[in-house]
Amino acid sequence: MIDIIITVVSIALSYYYTAFMHVFANPAPYKYIVVFIVSFLICWAALFILFGIICVIISLPVNINKEYAGTSRFYTTLFGLMLEFAGFVSGARVIVNGRDKIPRKDRFLFVSNHRSNYDPIIQCGEMKLQPMAFISKRANFRIPFIRRYMVRCRYIPLERKNMRNGAEAVMKAARMISSGQSCIGVYPEGTRNTGGNLLDFHNGCFKIALWAKCPIVVSVIRGTENICKNFPLRRTKVVMDIIDVIPYNKIEHMKTGEISELVRNMMEEHLKSGGKK
Repeated sequence: MIDIIITVVSIALSYYYTAFMHVFANPAPYKYIVVFIVSFLICWAALFILFGIICVIISLPVNINKEYAGTSRFYTTLFGLMLEFAGFVSGARVIVNGRDKIPRKDRFLFVSNHRSNYDPIIQCGEMKLQPMAFISKRANFRIPFIRRYMVRCRYIPLERKNMRNGAEAVMKAARMISSGQSCIGVYPEGTRNTGGNLLDFHNGCFKIALWAKCPIVVSVIRGTENICKNFPLRRTKVVMDIIDVIPYNKIEHMKTGEISELVRNMMEEHLKSGGKK
């Protein structure tokens, strides 16, 4: 959305500048095209920088050492727009299949395979209208500027080798969903996987859905592993498929291992079919 706004405004400003040149400078006809292209690029770059500055300024009031009690719809929406724009600038051409399956009012646990660092950028950007927070490794909370938005949007830090921290993260995530404050995103594989097969799942993350008594949105993403390879020479096709939504009444009497197997089978079948199912 931000990319469209910046592009439209840049075209409008370039058009008026070219018209201004026609009235006062009256250049040769072929120069109009050159003037329009150059002014468009300058306007686009200037608006891009301006948007970045505004986002930085808006993040300054956030206290990174504070644990916020409520989710800010303003910050979650703005962060989603920022990530969507970041995906566009990185050259991602995103196609989302099954978007209509995502619950509009209910909070849910979002699970997906994990191909690259761009996965949460693309997925949060595409689900910007939902208050979404991911469970993320603590190292990501050291990223300047971005960490302020992660804290305010109530992303949950995770220390992989600390079992107590893992349990606390799961309980906090369940409370956020059950209270209606936010949806939670997790990657059951626990780390990036660029291979052909899914890694073993961490079953504990599915306790979130059981404790929060919420549905599970099952998704797969393909193509994000190629963004760095293709940038900046060409755009990368990224496909995000919403496979299905598992209602809570289907899993309420299941164990986490059984839920994990169910979700894994759904992802594997979908990936093997090439997203045709």
